Amino acid sequence: MGYETVRADAGAIATAARLAQRKGSIDGSASGLDLAGTLPLLVDQVAGEAGVWEPAVCSRAIEQARGDVARAVSLVRAWAAMLPRRTTSRTDIGQMRTLRRITPAFREPEGGQYLGASLDYAQRLLDFDDGPVNGGVSSNGTVSANGTAASTYAAAHGLAQIPRALDGLDRRGLLSPGPVAQAIDGSRAPADAGRERGAFEQLLARGETGALTAIAYTSIRGTDAAATLAELRLGEFDVYIEHPDTGGRVRIGSVPATVAEVVLYGGRQKADGRLGVGVGATLGSVERRAISAAVLDANCAAATCEPAVAPSPSEDQEFLGIALDGQEAAGFLEHLKLPHHVTFTSVLDRIAAGGDHDDEDA
Repeated sequence: MGYETVRADAGAIATAARLAQRKGSIDGSASGLDLAGTLPLLVDQVAGEAGVWEPAVCSRAIEQARGDVARAVSLVRAWAAMLPRRTTSRTDIGQMRTLRRITPAFREPEGGQYLGASLDYAQRLLDFDDGPVNGGVSSNGTVSANGTAASTYAAAHGLAQIPRALDGLDRRGLLSPGPVAQAIDGSRAPADAGRERGAFEQLLARGETGALTAIAYTSIRGTDAAATLAELRLGEFDVYIEHPDTGGRVRIGSVPATVAEVVLYGGRQKADGRLGVGVGATLGSVERRAISAAVLDANCAAATCEPAVAPSPSEDQEFLGIALDGQEAAGFLEHLKLPHHVTFTSVLDRIAAGGDHDDEDA
């Protein structure tokens, strides 16, 4: 009820939109295409939550949404939904060209540590100078703090990537395998996230950044489960498709992504006696997205160790499927700004009459 009122005021709506666009202009100093260079992590966040890697489109969406990330994500998802689906391309972590790799759980992992481009170890002080603000860290993502190229190991050993940090523990039988994840395209074939780990991990990959961070944080505080970041790596995946004429494999580009692996011990994981493993991934380079996703994936995998015990919110895939959907959450809360006076008047009438006043919001 009440939505017809919005449609009836088309003139006011158009005027409000023009005022908002005028207020949100950037004084001609930057265009949408510049944001990928000046605010790359913001663009990466929109790309990650949208599940679409197209920096120019994400930049334009941010500008059109006046910096509102949720609205920008909505614009990108709607745009992508209208595009034809030509083909699919599959890859795995073994095919990543690693540009940055750290292993907080291991001092000297096989393949070495590579800081790459990072502000993690720089002082968090506001800098008003016009010079570099990254503490001297290389911006190209290919060089570590000691000047060693991340690709050196791969070149010397003929590998596509640096070895997985957890492989040694896996060979010793110290890792719990957890539920198997099958690759599913949730945008084309939705699956029950309460049962299928692959669908759940895709939901995590596109989850709202703030919700991911907050719920992952609360899952660690106040519990006896210990989460350790085993490995974090940032790199690029080549995209290959089958040539329509020759049938050969053709590289059409690459996609940047961040992948994290978290190990979990304690809590429910004690029932297994081994380390639980969670995997998180995201497009772009907003690393806390991947870390948060890995923590939540580990929590939900650990919940299978004691299925008879009711899961906490951070272990409940059905709950997380709702809480992490930033588009659904933002859309519902923002719809409260639309006219509800018909429904509310009805509520007031029922209260005044002393009758049932349950709200039946339409």
